[in-house]
Amino acid sequence: MAGVTIVSVAVGIAIWSTSGTNRIADRSEDLAIAQAAAEGAVEYAYGIWKARIAQKYAAIDGGSGDALSCMGGTWSPPTFSRVSFSGTGNALTLTPADQYGIATSSPASMQIDVPGYPGWRGRGYYYLASAKATVDNTRGLPIQYGVKRYFSYVEVPLFQTMFFFEHDIELYRPAKMNIGGLAHSNRWGWISNDTSSGVVTFQGNISHVLGFRNDTLPFRAERWSGWVNPDTTSSHAAVTTLGSVTQVSRLEPFGQDPSSLLDAIPSGSTAYAPTVDGVAGQYVGVDGDTDGNKNNDSMHELIEPPDAGSDDPPAIAKRRIYGKSGIVITVNGSTTTVATQNGTSLNATQVTAIKNAITVTSSMYDRREQKNVRVTNVKVSDLLTTLNATTTGFNGVLYIDDVTATTTDIPKNAIRLTNAGTLPTNGLTVATQDGLYVQGDYNTGTTTDYTAVPSNQGNSNNDKSPTISPYTRKPAALIADAVTILSNSWSDSNANKSIDYRTASNTTVNAALLAGFMPSGYISAAGVEYGYSGGANNYPRFLENWNNKYLTYFGSMVELFQSTTFTGKWDTGDIYAPPVRSWNYDTNYDTTSPPGSLDAVASTRGTWVRF
Repeated sequence: MAGVTIVSVAVGIAIWSTSGTNRIADRSEDLAIAQAAAEGAVEYAYGIWKARIAQKYAAIDGGSGDALSCMGGTWSPPTFSRVSFSGTGNALTLTPADQYGIATSSPASMQIDVPGYPGWRGRGYYYLASAKATVDNTRGLPIQYGVKRYFSYVEVPLFQTMFFFEHDIELYRPAKMNIGGLAHSNRWGWISNDTSSGVVTFQGNISHVLGFRNDTLPFRAERWSGWVNPDTTSSHAAVTTLGSVTQVSRLEPFGQDPSSLLDAIPSGSTAYAPTVDGVAGQYVGVDGDTDGNKNNDSMHELIEPPDAGSDDPPAIAKRRIYGKSGIVITVNGSTTTVATQNGTSLNATQVTAIKNAITVTSSMYDRREQKNVRVTNVKVSDLLTTLNATTTGFNGVLYIDDVTATTTDIPKNAIRLTNAGTLPTNGLTVATQDGLYVQGDYNTGTTTDYTAVPSNQGNSNNDKSPTISPYTRKPAALIADAVTILSNSWSDSNANKSIDYRTASNTTVNAALLAGFMPSGYISAAGVEYGYSGGANNYPRFLENWNNKYLTYFGSMVELFQSTTFTGKWDTGDIYAPPVRSWNYDTNYDTTSPPGSLDAVASTRGTWVRF
């Protein structure tokens, strides 16, 4: 009997132990299901939130009064087998939050470091998503698992960098350069592996999406331009980086992936640079319309007026510089019209003053384009009284458009800014879909004698002031299909003569640039390969012999699209000789961006928190 009892007890213990082990295993499985469901629901919330943020191009407030009323309320999560989110405190919620994670009716807004992008700053808005999943079973108490995660929507000013390139950043054998500020490419960074011309020093942080190469691979531009490949096995040291070099996710100038917003790439597209060394060329999206909508063809839309015959996608419409402007000047032949929007008000006298500041040069030769260009001249000094008088209404963005029909002899239109040493008190952004020439000192305080600007007296150490005392440079931007800088010595009469007649003088420009370029390796519709782009160092264009002359620059250079009108191939030769570049990032943009400046969007997620 004793033996039977012992055996029975042992069997009972084994059964109890096995059942307990099974129960533990089952509960562990249920817990894993609950965790996966809760985290999956929060990720689902992130996708919905991110899409609706992009639609609105702004932070979303909470409350049912908002058109996107998922914020601040309880709404339906995805479904999972055996999982429920119902019941008090168990639902999936997404609500605005303050910086401490406390739910609010509106998201907190503050200047923050952009997570994952060293050195970048932006205006961040916080949200809190939470979900508690319950797994029902028949073996005991239901299993629950709750998680929280913070989302941040960050508006990131593009003009906080020395270089922001939607496409590849390239620097091929430039003269010695010290580059201050941040540098970012939404594709590759390609830096020359040749030190014969000097060393490029990046003083700030570099970020890139696909890669940053400056050591053992041949520079791609050498293939595109037909130069002989250098040694591909030894290391090179053409680049010095004083900051970090970080691979990051894209920063989205449209607030979302442009592939989901812009027109489909045409079949057999010629808007690709070729694959070189196994690296796919960049798509620049200017091949034309395939969906019948003329307002979504490429990022060039940012500087174009919308086409009235097509729907304008909200994400693009809200970013168009044309739509952001306070004053719109339209030139058609000999007729100039002035319109106002976004709160600007002008009286008849002020409209007349603006018109009187505009003249037309019927034809000026552009050596790079190898074409005659019709030029609308804007004498900025004649606009100051009017623009300063409207500081309470004018938002600082002036859009100028020459819609005059082109001819075979004069196939291009352009805008030229002259006498622009002094800008309006609150700053000025000048934008056009045409080409833009900037002649002489810009935003330096100059009114007569450009040699009075310290940096125009020779600036070999890059330490001379770019303004005349007591003038303070204003927040300023120049936005166009292409920006060409003409020196203080430029003369139209020499434009079609050889480079020996086009001798530059020291010139200073204090303004951010947002313009197009011709990418390396681009193949035209006629099958012509464009060769090297000229690189970031030749992003602003030149038409003079700048040999031993200084171009002092304070600003920020942003490239988002290919030029569509000013498409001449980059070269030097009889087009220009490069200046001595004293280039600086304007640190004033850290706190005050130029009027109407563009923001990219970074949407990020914090760490998981269980509750």
